[in-house]
Amino acid sequence: MKVTAIHSKPLGSTHAVAGMLLGEIKKSSPDAEVREFVVAGFKPCAGCFSCFSKGEEHCPHYGDVHPIITAIEESDVVILDCPTYCLGISGAMKSFLDHLGYRWFAHRPHPSMKHKIGVAISTTGTLGAKAVTKALKSQFFGLTAAKCYRLSFSVAGFDWNDVKDNKKRKIARAVQKTARKVAAGSGRANRSLYLRFILRAMRIVQSKNDWFPLDKAWWQKQGWIGT
Repeated sequence: MKVTAIHSKPLGSTHAVAGMLLGEIKKSSPDAEVREFVVAGFKPCAGCFSCFSKGEEHCPHYGDVHPIITAIEESDVVILDCPTYCLGISGAMKSFLDHLGYRWFAHRPHPSMKHKIGVAISTTGTLGAKAVTKALKSQFFGLTAAKCYRLSFSVAGFDWNDVKDNKKRKIARAVQKTARKVAAGSGRANRSLYLRFILRAMRIVQSKNDWFPLDKAWWQKQGWIGT
């Protein structure tokens, strides 16, 4: 099993939960290969449409994005962990995810996503973590991942060291349960009927696509539509 973990920041309760999950995955699958990235300080998308119209290699931030994209392609499991900022996703994580727009189902979804499992993780002092993991799950859906698990916790603390032991034990149990599901489904997860329906509908859209030729050519290259 290959796992890619993309952290919004290199410390804090959310990062600690992600580390706990990686540890549990390693217990279930000792041979698991893990790659980790931190997107704190990631440059915002320039909105230049180069990835859509010219190709992703023309993105001004391609050098930063490409290694992570490659790791995602090669992984069976992708973890996105992001603390709750003002009831939403952190700016750093959003800046990174905006660079993946060309990989959404409406453009050039990658075939490697077909059986991929995503895990969305967030913590908060009080409220908002569920909304963050829901938003991250939407990102996995847009990227056409097969499955997404969510881990959201209200930790009532400024830092992981402030979290009470009984809360940590509760989090550990939830993480262990998710890790077992991830290990059992790695490489075998299947897309929902709803996502499969959307992808089939996109075949019709792409067959008539005269606005982004690269997208249509991609669908033709994959054999999803005729030439």
